[in-house]
Amino acid sequence: MRINIHAGHNPDGMAACGAVGLIRESTEARAVKDRVMAQLTAMGHTVHDCTCNNGTGKEDVLKRIVAACNSHEVDIDVSIHFNAAANPKPDGRTTGTEVLVYGKASPAVPWAQQIADSIAALGYRNRGVKERPGLYVLKHTKAPALLVECCFVDDPDDVAIYNADRMAAAIVAGITGQAAETTADAARLAAMSREEFVEYIGRMAAADMQTSGILASVTAAQSILESGYGKSELALQALNLGGMKAELSGNTWASAWDGRVYIKDTAEQREDGSYYTITAAFRSYPSVAAYLADHSAYLAGARAGSDLRYAGVVGCRDYRQAFQILKDGGYATSLEYVGKLCAVVERWNLTRFDGAVHEPDGSLWANIAGLSYTWTEASNFGQYLAQSGMQTVLHKIKILG
Repeated sequence: MRINIHAGHNPDGMAACGAVGLIRESTEARAVKDRVMAQLTAMGHTVHDCTCNNGTGKEDVLKRIVAACNSHEVDIDVSIHFNAAANPKPDGRTTGTEVLVYGKASPAVPWAQQIADSIAALGYRNRGVKERPGLYVLKHTKAPALLVECCFVDDPDDVAIYNADRMAAAIVAGITGQAAETTADAARLAAMSREEFVEYIGRMAAADMQTSGILASVTAAQSILESGYGKSELALQALNLGGMKAELSGNTWASAWDGRVYIKDTAEQREDGSYYTITAAFRSYPSVAAYLADHSAYLAGARAGSDLRYAGVVGCRDYRQAFQILKDGGYATSLEYVGKLCAVVERWNLTRFDGAVHEPDGSLWANIAGLSYTWTEASNFGQYLAQSGMQTVLHKIKILG
C-alpha cells in the first residue's frame, strides 16, 4: 500500500499545538505516528510523513499538511489526533476512540471501521466512525482520508490504558486488516539482522521441540532458508516462514490454521533441473508461533495415503537424516534442498539449539499424559497423542532417594 500519515497540529509550545490534558495531543500524536510509520515501512508499505512542524497558525498548519498529502499518489491519508473535553474524574469507564471520515460513502470507511474496532480492542469505548465533511483535511485531500481520534487526553481512564506502542500497533492492524499480534511480529522480523533472526528462530524452535520432538536445528534451518532470514514476502506478509501452502498432503493432520491465505507466485523445480512459476495460495498465520505449531504438526502428522508422509522425522537425532526424510516426503522440489539446509545448520551451528534431545546422564523423562523412560519414548508418546489433538509437555524427572 501507499500511505500518507501525519500527526495533527504544530509541535508543543507553538501556535495551534492541539489539546492539552493529562497528556499532550501534539506530543503523543507524533509518538504514535512515528511508530505507525516504522511498522508499516518494515512491512514493505510505502509511507510518506506529511506532518507539519512549522506552521504559523491553525489555517497554515492545515494547508501545509494538505499540500504535503496531495504531493503524493497514495491509497489513503491517515491523520493522527487525540480528543478532549471528557469527564475529568475517573469513573471506571473510558470516553473512548473514534475515527472521522468525510462521508459514509468515502472509500476510507472500511479502513476507518477496522481502525476503530482495533483500538477499541485495547479497552476503549468504541465511538465508531463519524462523518465530518467540514474538516479541512478530510475535505481537501485527493486520496481517501480518515482522522483517528485515538483517545481523550483529559479522561483519566483513557490515559490509564494508553500506550503509544499498543496504540500504533492497533492502528497498523486497522490499516492492513491484520491482527495487532501479526503486525508486531512482521515488524519484528523486518527489523532483525541475520544474526538476530537466527537467535530468535533458534530459541523458538528449541521451545517447539519440547512438544513436537522435531529437532530445533531442522525447524530453524527450514525457517532461515525458506524465509530468507525472515525477509521474504511470504514471511513479512503472512508470517509463513516455511512455504506452507494452503493445500498440503490433503490437509491430513490436526491443524489450528484458521484458513486465511496469501496468494503469490512461486518458483518450482522439475526433476531435470529446470524451473517453472506457479501462482499458489499459501497459509497466512496470525503469529510466528502459530506458524511453528502448524509446521511441526504437519511434519508429525501429514499422511501420504495411510502412511505418515515424513515417518521417522519425530525423534530423529541426525539433522542430515531428518532433511532427507523431508526431501523424500516431497516437502520441496529443489534438487539441492538437503545440501542447502545442511549448510545453514553448519554455518550457524544450529545444533546448539538441539540440547534438549541429548540425554548423556541417562535422565528419565515424564510426559504429563503418562510416564516414559527416555526422552525419545516420552516424545513419541506425545506425538501419538498430538495426532488426536492432545498437546503434552515433557519434564525431566528428579529422582528422590
